Amino acid sequence: RSGAGSNDGAPVAAAAAASPAAVADVAAPMQAAPREPEPEPEPAPQPEPEPTPEPEPVPVEEPVTPPPVKAEAAPQETAADDLPPWATDEAEARDQALAAEMDAPVVMATPEAAMVAPWQEPPAPVAVAAEPERPFHAEGIEIAPAAPVATPVPTADQVSISDLASAEDWLDLVANSGLSGPSRQLAANAAFISCQGGTLKLGLSPGFEYLRSERALSALGDMLEKALGQAPRIVVETVETEQVPAETLHQRADRQRGERQQAAEAIFMDDPEVQLLIQQHGARVVSDSIRSFDE
Repeated sequence: RSGAGSNDGAPVAAAAAASPAAVADVAAPMQAAPREPEPEPEPAPQPEPEPTPEPEPVPVEEPVTPPPVKAEAAPQETAADDLPPWATDEAEARDQALAAEMDAPVVMATPEAAMVAPWQEPPAPVAVAAEPERPFHAEGIEIAPAAPVATPVPTADQVSISDLASAEDWLDLVANSGLSGPSRQLAANAAFISCQGGTLKLGLSPGFEYLRSERALSALGDMLEKALGQAPRIVVETVETEQVPAETLHQRADRQRGERQQAAEAIFMDDPEVQLLIQQHGARVVSDSIRSFDE
């Protein structure tokens, strides 16, 4: 038994000796294996927003429709029983004729079959005689007379230098000459002395010598050439007013203006209403305030 016991103990010891090596072999691969990484923590789920509660629908009261009233059908049999026999026969005949008309086919009229009224020409317009135009006559409107037309400047065919023989001829020629400016002033203030041998002699009063300029004399000569057919030689002298036998155009205009003023004052003073104011009310007339219509 001891030998058996020793034999039994040897395998156990060998097994015991071999077990650490096996453990070491197993442990070595476990230590040599790489360490797996730890998984990352998952993010925490965010809370979902709560849904907004929808407003509850307001109940709408539906209109209550009254129940239809059923019309009671009149008893036909009773009405038929009340009619006489001949009336019933006539009603049946009408119903049959109406049913026959409804069953008959409907025929549509074609465009060719449609009745079209024939075209009629419109009546010719009746010619109406137009009334003659009547001349217009203004009532109560006084038409002023037309202004007098200025006498045209005498031409060479109408006036010659031999016709310029008097002061009136000279004044009429200057008045209708159409001169303006310095030449007009020279001709209006120059008195006619004579016109002989192609020479026109004029006279200026003292104080008007400044009007005798070359420009004025040239324009005056051009006017005389157009009016008389030739330009005379113009001689302007200074003479006293008392020695001038004729008046100038300016003097004649002043004289005529004075005559018109005197006539206007005489007419005004002869007015009965003016005389009444003077005699009964002591009115006084200022003569300078009276003007003729021509002024």
